[in-house]
Amino acid sequence: MPSTPAPQAGDAPRIAILGIHLEANRFAPVTTGADFRDSCYLEGQSMLDEAAKPAPAMPAEIPGFIAAMNAAGPWTALPILVTAVEPGGPADDGFVQETLARMREMLETALPLDGVYVTNHGAMTSTAGTDPDGALYAMVREVVGPEVPVVATVDLHANISERMAESVEAIVAYRTNPHVDQRACAAEAATLLRRFITGERFTRTFVRMPIVAPSVRLLTAAGPYADLVAEGIALTGPDVPLISVVGGFAWSDTPENGLAILAYGTGDGAAAAAAAQRLARRAWAERARFKVALMPLIEAVDRARAAAADASAPAICLADVADNPGGGGRGNTTDILEALLAADVQGVLLGLFVDPEIAAACVARGVGSSFDAVLNEQNADDHGRALPVRLHVLAVSDGRIVGRRGIARGRTINLGTSAAVRIGGLTMVVVSRRIQAADPAYFEAFGLDIGAFRTVVVKSRGHFRAGFDEFFPPERIFEVDAAGLTSPVLARFPFQGLPRPVYPLDEDTAWTA
Repeated sequence: MPSTPAPQAGDAPRIAILGIHLEANRFAPVTTGADFRDSCYLEGQSMLDEAAKPAPAMPAEIPGFIAAMNAAGPWTALPILVTAVEPGGPADDGFVQETLARMREMLETALPLDGVYVTNHGAMTSTAGTDPDGALYAMVREVVGPEVPVVATVDLHANISERMAESVEAIVAYRTNPHVDQRACAAEAATLLRRFITGERFTRTFVRMPIVAPSVRLLTAAGPYADLVAEGIALTGPDVPLISVVGGFAWSDTPENGLAILAYGTGDGAAAAAAAQRLARRAWAERARFKVALMPLIEAVDRARAAAADASAPAICLADVADNPGGGGRGNTTDILEALLAADVQGVLLGLFVDPEIAAACVARGVGSSFDAVLNEQNADDHGRALPVRLHVLAVSDGRIVGRRGIARGRTINLGTSAAVRIGGLTMVVVSRRIQAADPAYFEAFGLDIGAFRTVVVKSRGHFRAGFDEFFPPERIFEVDAAGLTSPVLARFPFQGLPRPVYPLDEDTAWTA
């Protein structure tokens, strides 16, 4: 492919925008093409139209990138295709190949290009391979040629492959978990892309560590990963313009798993290489901090009972981290729910529980109705058991909600047909689509006052912390040990693809700088 001359000052560079978002959990059911299309699938001008809405139903990176490019000067946006879906099982490879082919066709039609922005999660797998993100990057590079700069943004739970690192000029990873900096990262990508368009290039140092951390140990307010990210930020400067410390996603179960450090440098890159090695040595020296400790279920129930018994005591939040739809969980496990009901704990709010049949039945019967039902009647499994209950319908909704805090802020989220119900002393929001309980708006839309409950149970791994921090400081949040496809107890999973040995699964893992 012939190279494109670098634009001169005053030119309006032609920039293509495209991406795929899926965080894939190998232990979850396959994510189909219909799943992607039902969530977010946009081509061409429809991408720009959606990005311009007050509350776009698309990855936040795209409106963030567009806004930053607009602020920096003239440019021509060439929207290609973006598709995104809630984390789930490996993507159907037929859909992946179809989408890559469509992207290729549209990219070729858009030539000549001065740059490309790729927005993807970075932990996607397919039913046929472990690195479709790398295939995406390589396809873009093949179409535009070696001279056109390509910049990507990824989730900090990405699994960075060599092919990903080698195919683009830079990979910008989120620095916050809960993720509230997608727009900021996209703006950084826009700034870098404009630098690269003028001909500037960085050197790259890529280090992958034999550390596959449970996701609850990858928060950035405090902890081992927070310290690495903070040091990476401190090490950036003129000689090291960009450092991405990427925690990875354990349940993808791929050879590309492992905490990764990408350091980009100017000049000979010596400063970037030194920074990467410094971060890697620190991660290894402090690897024991990545181990996880969860609250036993019986203790969690006791704390909820105590909170209900003493109105003067502060309310508590129980995190059902093992059933996080934001990591591939099905949103229907019953360990915590059954335990709270069996103990007749009062003043409990729980959500989001995924059961489309129950939600539809509530809408059909109407607000104020009471009826006998069986949770998980249509989709019971070892983790989400069939559970007979008596339901009283408090509210119903079509589930289209604009998030107000944290990861969902300013975005339109579709919970599907939904209802708030009461079961004994427990109030629960039942939804039709797998969405993690990351935003208070998902409860408030049903007229529920979160502050009126003594215990709030959220099916979320960590993103709820940015949404519910106005109700619960960290010391009143307890991560509960229960069953599910996102349990932080990694030893419970039959991993096959991880590059063993890895820490903390294998205590005797060795590594040298």
